[in-house]
Amino acid sequence: MSSIICSAYDRRDGRTFGAESMSSLNASRVTAQDFFDYDKCPHRVYLNRFGDESEKQPQAAFLNLLFERALSHEEEVVADLPYESPAGATLDERAQSTLELMKKGVARIYHAVLLQDCESGIPDLLERVDGASILGGHFYMPVDIKSGSGYANREKGELREEYGMQLYHYGMLLQAVQGTFPPDGAILNRDRERVPYRLEQFRRVYETTLPRVRALATGAAQDVPALSAACGFCQWWNHCDKILEEAKDVTLLPDVGRSKKLTLNSAGIRSIPQLAKFDFSRVKLKGIGPKTVESMKRAAVISLTKKMQVLAQAAIPDPPRKIYLDFEDDPTQELIYLCGMWIDPPLNNLNYHGLFSADAQGEKNIWEELQNLCAKFAAEDYIVFHYSPYERNKMASLERKYGARESDALDEFKSRMVDLHPIVKETVALPAKSYGLKSVAPFVGLKYSAADAGGAQSIVWFQQYQQNPSRADILETLLTYNKEDCLAMKGIEVWLRTLRPSGIA
Repeated sequence: MSSIICSAYDRRDGRTFGAESMSSLNASRVTAQDFFDYDKCPHRVYLNRFGDESEKQPQAAFLNLLFERALSHEEEVVADLPYESPAGATLDERAQSTLELMKKGVARIYHAVLLQDCESGIPDLLERVDGASILGGHFYMPVDIKSGSGYANREKGELREEYGMQLYHYGMLLQAVQGTFPPDGAILNRDRERVPYRLEQFRRVYETTLPRVRALATGAAQDVPALSAACGFCQWWNHCDKILEEAKDVTLLPDVGRSKKLTLNSAGIRSIPQLAKFDFSRVKLKGIGPKTVESMKRAAVISLTKKMQVLAQAAIPDPPRKIYLDFEDDPTQELIYLCGMWIDPPLNNLNYHGLFSADAQGEKNIWEELQNLCAKFAAEDYIVFHYSPYERNKMASLERKYGARESDALDEFKSRMVDLHPIVKETVALPAKSYGLKSVAPFVGLKYSAADAGGAQSIVWFQQYQQNPSRADILETLLTYNKEDCLAMKGIEVWLRTLRPSGIA
């Protein structure tokens, strides 16, 4: 079950030129990378300057893969573009060389260096635009090369805010150099499509965020750790995890993220024991209503006692045939590469059906095969279990891309889809940090074969297989992981049926 929303780190400002890096030149300068990091976790901005390097973990294989893909993509894109690059052994020298190239009016500058006393940036490209500036009859706009799509939601035309803030940051640096703020920036995405970014729409969020980022970069503020989905991909996670566990931090509870933590902290609630004892009738906290209070206090007590609580009897349909559905996708390629189903009773003498493909053409084949299976189920009484909205969203995405040949059977299939995730949360309160599939599976005695099993690692395996399709062992690992996701759903579904709240026989 891959639900990773990712974009490669924009580490241009951390590149080393000769013996001198941006951080060694002036660590307090705010960089474009800082806005990416701040979007994931403000504390990371502080730790990158002031954290103990000995506590920093090696970068995860998934992020290494993203960065390598981003660099490879960038090299391929610029190979087809005429450009000039600034010369010099240090960043100061390259910044001066960048200015000379801008004054000359070259059409395109690759890895320009823009330095100010408090900010810096190394955009992938600067492109010349006709218009007035102190340079003459032209100015420059920033363009970044990304291995993603450039959109937060392509169908809705929504742009990525963190990309927008990075481009706006370059725009501010350019204004200091050329006297003109560029109205536009752009992303060159993985398909070499140019995605325009109107920079003015990011002004307010940039101006709000910049002082916070600057305070963290200079050490004027530290921020504090908070458990979030981004933690698993952060090199500082072991450092933060120790702090959170020692403090019994409230974000160790399910559904208590950074924003709720800050609200609770404002009322003096910093730890799980304090939350369990707090009398919420004395205060009214913004965004935290009675139901949320009840849920949080219950989670706090369960976390301290390590005993689960059955809240209700699960109401789950029980037809003759049950299907457990799980998709895997690679967001860096916008590609669904695996659709797995565990089917009870077996279909064609098989319980597990793994529809796999290594390329875009194969994705269409997955969709065709899935529709064929839907048609086979059409005359039966069945139910389709999945975990989280992810599978329903992927079904909709495939239908938008390729249409529906078996529209009636597909509509019937979709009408029988049941999300187990909310049923788990309504049925039982667990001493867990989340209600994700991997967190709930151990409570029903399920263990994955691979120690690093997860959506991100699945993408790593998939791309390794793409590079070497002869590796049958990698494909087998992928299919086993997907099958185990399906079996985890089955185990949870069966377990839920056995649970009874107190007083119910």
